[in-house]
Order: sequence, then structure tokens, then C-alpha cells
Amino acid sequence: MPFYKEYLNYDGFERNCIGYQRRFSFWPRRCWLSGRWLWLCWAYRRTAMWTGPGDPVFEHRWYDPSEFLLYELKGSA
Repeated sequence: MPFYKEYLNYDGFERNCIGYQRRFSFWPRRCWLSGRWLWLCWAYRRTAMWTGPGDPVFEHRWYDPSEFLLYELKGSA
């Protein structure tokens, strides 16, 4: 049963992730993990690329630096 539960929570972002960058957030954005506002501060931006029959689509998720560090150390689980 744990496999089925994991399958329901799967969104595919990790599989299609092409990298991350440390960027300065000029516009207000929310941290994907904690929901905190990221504005006029350094943050990490992960990018996923979705391909299909048309043009590729890029999805960006923003993370607070401390939350991103813990997320990576825990193995993105």
C-alpha cells in the first residue's frame, strides 16, 4: 500500500527538474516548501522542463535558502 500512496502524491517535478540556481528575487514570490514570501532577497529557483508535441514549457519553483538546504539534505522526500 505505501507504493500506491506515493503514486498519488507524485507530481513529476523531480523527474523533469533540469537544475537550480541561486537568484535574487526582485518580485514577491512564495517559497514552495514553507509558503513564506521571498521578496528582495536571495533564494533558490528550481526549473523543470516539460516537453511534448509543441514548444517546451519551463516551470519554476522558488525556495527559501534554509528550507532548500534542509530539503536537499533530506533527499527531496
